[in-house]
Amino acid sequence: MKQYTLDTNVFRYKTNPTGDHALRNSAKSFWKGTLREIQSGEAVLLVPEEVVRELKVQSFTLAEKEKRKIADLLGFCQEVSPNRLSIEIEHKIRELSAYVRSNFKSDIGQDKMEYGGISDSRILYTAYDEDSILVTANVKDFLLYPLLFPHNEERLFDMKENKFVRIPEQGYYKIHSDIGFKSMLQSFFEFDNEQ
Repeated sequence: MKQYTLDTNVFRYKTNPTGDHALRNSAKSFWKGTLREIQSGEAVLLVPEEVVRELKVQSFTLAEKEKRKIADLLGFCQEVSPNRLSIEIEHKIRELSAYVRSNFKSDIGQDKMEYGGISDSRILYTAYDEDSILVTANVKDFLLYPLLFPHNEERLFDMKENKFVRIPEQGYYKIHSDIGFKSMLQSFFEFDNEQ
C-alpha cells in the first residue's frame, strides 16, 4: 500500500479560491486521483504534525470557507509525528541539503534547489520516518529526499508537474560517491538509528 506524506501547499493550492489557476488544477487532479486510491485501499494519506501546525497558523488569514475545505481534506489524512524528531536531526537534514546544493546543484537535474527551513526539515524527516512518498509543489526544498533512498525508488512527487522527481543516475551516483556527502549521510543514518 502506498503512503503519501503531504506538504502544506498540497492543501492550500486545492482550497485557495484566488490562487494560481494552474496550481489549483494540479492540486485538484492530485486529490481526485489520490482519493480514488484511498477508496480502493491502495493508498494512505499522512499529514505531518508540522503541516497541521502551519495550516493552523495560516488559518488566521483565511476565509471560513477555505478553513472548512482544509478541515475536510485533513479528514482524509492520518496525522503523524516521528518520536525521534530533534533539533539535531533537523540540523543534519539542513546541513546535508546545503552541502548538496553547494556542491552538486548542476548534477541533480533541477533548475533550483534550496536547503529549506526548519519546517521543511521536519516535514522531510516525517516522510522519511514513515517510509513514504513525499508530495509537494515546492520540490526545490526537498531535493535531498530522493537521495536518502536507492536511486530507482519513487520517493518525491511533484504535485505541480504531476510526476515523480528523478535525480539523474549519473548525478545520483556522483553525489553518493562524494566523501563529504557519504560521511554526513552516514552520520544522519547513525543518529537516526540511535534515537
